[in-house]
Amino acid sequence: MTDPAPSRALELVADRAEPAALASEAAFRVLVVDDNPAIHDDFNQSLSDEQTRCRALDELTLSVLGDLPVSAPVSATLGPTFELDFAMQGKEALARVTAARKADAPYALVFMDIRMPPGWDGMESTERITAVDPDVHVVLCTAHINGTAPQRLAALPARDRVLILKKPFDMLEVRQMASVLCEKWVLSRRDKARMAELEHSVSEQQGELAATNAHLRKEIAERALAESQLRKAQRLEGLGRLAAGLCHEINNPLSFIVGNAEILSEDLPEMASYLPQGLRDELAESLAAIDHGANRITKIVRNIKLFARQSEAPMEVITLRDAVDSALTMARLLQREQLELVVEVGEEQVVGRRLELEQVLINLLENASHAMAGVRASRGAHPLRLEIGIDASEDCMIGLYVSDTGPGIEHAVIDNVFDPFFTTKAVDQGTGLGLSICHSLIHGMGGTIDVQSTPGEGARFTVKLPTVGPPPEESAEAAPEPLFRRSATSGKVLVIDDEPFILRTIERSLRRHVVTCVSNVQDALGLCTREEFDVIFCDIMMPGASGCDFHRILAELVPGAEERIVFITGGTRVDSVRRFLEKVPNKCVEKPFETNELRALVDERLGLRAEHT
Repeated sequence: MTDPAPSRALELVADRAEPAALASEAAFRVLVVDDNPAIHDDFNQSLSDEQTRCRALDELTLSVLGDLPVSAPVSATLGPTFELDFAMQGKEALARVTAARKADAPYALVFMDIRMPPGWDGMESTERITAVDPDVHVVLCTAHINGTAPQRLAALPARDRVLILKKPFDMLEVRQMASVLCEKWVLSRRDKARMAELEHSVSEQQGELAATNAHLRKEIAERALAESQLRKAQRLEGLGRLAAGLCHEINNPLSFIVGNAEILSEDLPEMASYLPQGLRDELAESLAAIDHGANRITKIVRNIKLFARQSEAPMEVITLRDAVDSALTMARLLQREQLELVVEVGEEQVVGRRLELEQVLINLLENASHAMAGVRASRGAHPLRLEIGIDASEDCMIGLYVSDTGPGIEHAVIDNVFDPFFTTKAVDQGTGLGLSICHSLIHGMGGTIDVQSTPGEGARFTVKLPTVGPPPEESAEAAPEPLFRRSATSGKVLVIDDEPFILRTIERSLRRHVVTCVSNVQDALGLCTREEFDVIFCDIMMPGASGCDFHRILAELVPGAEERIVFITGGTRVDSVRRFLEKVPNKCVEKPFETNELRALVDERLGLRAEHT
């Protein structure tokens, strides 16, 4: 290795385009690995002694000139300082690098001779050292590169940190290479530290994002559930409006079908003497079939009306034990065989409408009884269990459950049990409106109803209603006196309806009375101003003037006559009409009506008038 004179070194340094970019107060640790001690001395002169001589030259210049030139001192142009260690073989070098890493004083650079017999050569030593220290840079020094060296160099895992320096090398070249590689080592470690810091920051942010994401997913799931429930409620509300309209349209034709079937049944005995026996039997069978079908339609329509109706009755305090006892009495469950009934309900109180709650309980009890009836034979003498109890209170609600040990509800259909017209029963066994009505009634009282079931192990329906708040104010109004009492006297009857078949049916039903029929309010008012009627049957919803208008105008024209009105309704959808019917004391008959009901109303009204006279 050559060692130019100091003057030549100063000349070369002065000719450099730029000084070293890195200046550090601490010396970089450099390891020289070579089996030749003379090479150690050369590196020591190039990297360590040269820096000492340059500092001495700076001191000499300072003593002669009294100050250094404006340009940088000679020692500064040589860049950073180095702390050198030496090793003779690759294994020794690996041990030094490992120890330095553990002591947190790593080497920045290793000058490695390629040929170091008899131990590891420079390539193998480099591979092991770079595996131990992921930051250290290596310069492979060699006087001759054989044919396999480039391939071995390319195969090194850390080849981006390995350079080749060919002997003989210049002192300035060695120093510049050491300066640049040490600066690269510093920047690499700085980048890794910054990267670790960024990764830690990203990890923290990822944790926060994961928590936020989990919260958002929960909110999305809750919102999806709420939207699903809202869509279901809107669907039920739409079905309710549709059902109310259908009921109103069906009730008119159903009324005269039912009425005329009853009239024919009553007249059949009188016609018996004019008809052959076979024809009489066939006619009686046909009328029975009509009656059966009409009654089924009537039941369906009334259930639909109940499903569609929004109750405006006031809320009241309900003692659950009283409601349960009443429902059990009406459901007659205690008379069923092989049924073990367990009631664990005390004096808990809720806010709702008692009649509606009892109807819900009756429906749930009968559904449970029907469900268990199908498995009674398979279970033999083992009693089936029906339980009514209280769930723990939560969120100002009290839960009342009805559970059975029947066949349960399949998972595929459990979400549809509260849908209108959905039923798993056989034809003629149910309309599919029972649970829909329960759902509508309970939600109308501000409560909830849900179901849990395991197929083969029974079902459990839970009704939750608000707990008792301040006691409701009791109405000071006395109950109205009955409007009708029984009598068999013939009287005068006025019938007002825009449906001709309804008029004819009522006229035939009340044929032992004097019946006058009109199709509009104007004609009826004209008759009432000229004649006095014992009973006035008036349809509540008619084109033009309605039954409400007739009641109001008649009270002005003939005061007191409005009390004789009996309203007929097919199920009103108008809020103002519903409020009117709740406000006036007049009797109201729902279509389809029974002929005997109309006759009884007329007889009661005639009996009342007879008592007054």
